[in-house]
Amino acid sequence: MTTASVTSARRMRVRIKTRGFGVKRASRRVAERVDTVFGRSLRMMSLRGPKRTVGVVGIYREAQPIAALVEELSSSRHDVVFRLGAMGDIATELRDETSHAHLTAGKFQNLNVLTESLADVDWLLIIDDDVIVPRHFLDQAIELCERLDLSLAQPAQTRLSNANWPLTKRRFLTIARDTQFVEIGPVTLIRADAMRKLLPFPTDLRYGWGLDFEWAQVMTDSKMRMGVIDSLAVIHASRAVASTYSWDAAQKEGQEYLRGVPHLPKDVAEGNGLRFHRTIPRPVTR
Repeated sequence: MTTASVTSARRMRVRIKTRGFGVKRASRRVAERVDTVFGRSLRMMSLRGPKRTVGVVGIYREAQPIAALVEELSSSRHDVVFRLGAMGDIATELRDETSHAHLTAGKFQNLNVLTESLADVDWLLIIDDDVIVPRHFLDQAIELCERLDLSLAQPAQTRLSNANWPLTKRRFLTIARDTQFVEIGPVTLIRADAMRKLLPFPTDLRYGWGLDFEWAQVMTDSKMRMGVIDSLAVIHASRAVASTYSWDAAQKEGQEYLRGVPHLPKDVAEGNGLRFHRTIPRPVTR
């Protein structure tokens, strides 16, 4: 084969791969549109659960998009208490919600500081500063968690988000899934009974990698249920995973940490989950 033929063949392979990637991306966008419409079916779900006290913690670099997220969460029917931390100066629009500034420690070391005064809340919501949630997120998430008896949960991430684990990507036409794994971010819901098992967070972890596999073991041993809420998928695409810290350092820290604690294997974050919920679950009878 001549040099020109080899070059032509390589270009053809590149075009085929590019077209294939384009088709996959287009199909993901279509699936997202369908699931966005499907997720709106939650608006028909009556909010029958009692009002809860929800503590919201998170650390931010810049005011947006976390300020928009705070505004959305503030519209909840529940009593929401914010304890945000700023890595620099407190943002003007977040003055009332920010309790600490100029934080320099790791994520979960900082979260320990923010959660010190939230011991009596019914739910703890941990948020990253670069995530976008659907409207009425908090009310619907807590209602679903309580109907499904989930003590630890997270919204799925959209198919075009920068998800770290396959399990956390949204599944088609699904309300929620029972799982053996819930990730440490970008949005995590922890019920009071699970808070007593999982808090305070390890003080020797800066990045937090590996912590979710220890959580999985603790929750399994405690016979508490975990899940992913697909119908309330969040957008987490403004920054790639580990773009603000060292991927290698985070992985090394996580590997060393897991050597010293009981944990479930990483394949629990690879599958689809234990059970799919395709319809809105019935309210809990009391």
